[in-house]
Amino acid sequence: MNPLHRFARRSAALVLLLPLCACALANVASEPPPQLFTLTAGHPAPASSNALKPAQVVVDEFSAPAVIDSARIVQQSGVNELKYYADARWADRAPRLIQNLMVETMENSGRFASVATRGADLRGDYELTGDIRQFAVDATNPSGLTVKIELYARLVLENERTIVAVKSFGASVPVSGSGISAIVAAYDIGLRQTLEGIAVWADENARLAAAKAAAPQS
Repeated sequence: MNPLHRFARRSAALVLLLPLCACALANVASEPPPQLFTLTAGHPAPASSNALKPAQVVVDEFSAPAVIDSARIVQQSGVNELKYYADARWADRAPRLIQNLMVETMENSGRFASVATRGADLRGDYELTGDIRQFAVDATNPSGLTVKIELYARLVLENERTIVAVKSFGASVPVSGSGISAIVAAYDIGLRQTLEGIAVWADENARLAAAKAAAPQS
């Protein structure tokens, strides 16, 4: 077959594919977009004593397993089975969403000199990092859905790269009502409680570490 005939056959094939591609694009464009949801930051109580200089903290994005490191909302439907809700998404990847809300919660507490995400132009006294161990809707109980959250936090002295304190924080919140909005409301309650606990814990341990460092050596 000469080159001209080969070119003609390829051109004909492309022409046949174009309507199929157009149909696929039209179907994608016509599908309704997923609902997008966000969560709210906590408002911890301020510190009872401000005798020591408040700390500067850099908040890292907490690590997470691949199923959670997503904007998809996770349901645990069995002991070894995880699913995603089809038409709902977080407004950002879950680790990034949690990181930003952690910063906002710590700022709302008034307990810290400054708080920023990793990558901001700030060198902190401490780094707050950790793991997202649970962030899913538990559907394994026949009595109803429960949102379960567990964050394992580490407070690290930035200059020395030594761990000052570690602790697991979490919440288990029953879903009241039906539909995705009720599920998101339960997530909101649980995450706010969890982030408030981390903020207070980080402040108290940073102050203890500062007090030890300032104490005269015997």
